[in-house]
Amino acid sequence: MSGIPDDVKKSLMNDPKVQKAVQDAAEKTGKDAMSALQDPEVQRQIMETCKEKFPEYAGQAKTKIMEFCNDPEVQAAAKKYSAMAGAYVMKAGGALVATIEQGPAGIRFLCFLGSCASVVNSILKLIHISHILATPVKYVLSIYQLLFAITTVLFEAPPEYIAKVPGLNGYQDMLLDKCKFLSETLGRGGFYIFQGTLWLCFASLSDILDLAVGLALVCCGILNLLMHFGGLGKFQEKVRQGYEKLGGSSSAA
Repeated sequence: MSGIPDDVKKSLMNDPKVQKAVQDAAEKTGKDAMSALQDPEVQRQIMETCKEKFPEYAGQAKTKIMEFCNDPEVQAAAKKYSAMAGAYVMKAGGALVATIEQGPAGIRFLCFLGSCASVVNSILKLIHISHILATPVKYVLSIYQLLFAITTVLFEAPPEYIAKVPGLNGYQDMLLDKCKFLSETLGRGGFYIFQGTLWLCFASLSDILDLAVGLALVCCGILNLLMHFGGLGKFQEKVRQGYEKLGGSSSAA
C-alpha cells in the first residue's frame, strides 16, 4: 500500500490478532499464505488493527486492502504464520499416524482410549438421576453402554493390569468362553461399530460428546475390520501420504 511505511506494515503483520487470523484461515482452507490473505476475515482484522494502532493510515488501509495483501513483505509474513498453522496440524496428525502405524498395538491403544471415553460418557449420563424419568430409554441404554465399554476396555488393556484387579480376570475369562467373537478383530470391530451407532442415535449438535464418542468408536471398529481383512497396511499408507502432502504444502508455503 503506497503511503504506508514498511515499519507500519511489519507492525500490523506482527500483531497477535492478525497472526491468529492468518493461521486460522490457512488451517480452515488448507491453502497457502496468499490465499489466506484473500480471506475476508483476515482483511477485516488487518483493517481493524490498523484503525486501532495507526488511525492515521486507516483510510488508506480500507481503500487499498488488496494492494496491501499483495505486498511482498506482507505475503512473506503471512507465509511464516500459515506455515506455523500447518506445523501444528502436522504435529497432531503425525502422532495419530504414528499410533496407527504401530499396527495391532497402536490400534489396541486407540480402541482403549475410545472405550475409556465411552465409559466416561456413560457415567456422565448416569449421574443425572432425574434422567430416569425424563429420558428413561436413554438412561437404560447408558447402563448397557457402560457395561459394553468396560468389556472392551478389558480386551484392549494390557493383560498384566487386568490380572491385578480382583474379579476382572474372571469376568474376562467368562467373556472369552461365552462371547468368543470378542477375542477376534472381526467380532470386536462389529461390536465397536454397534456401540458407536448407539451413541450416534442420541447425538446432536447440542450433545457433542455423544457425537464425538460415537464417531470415535465407529472409527475403532473400522480399524479392527481393516486389520481382519488385511487392509490396514493400505490404510496406513494412505494416511501417511495424506499427512506428508499436507506437510509438503506447509513447507512450501
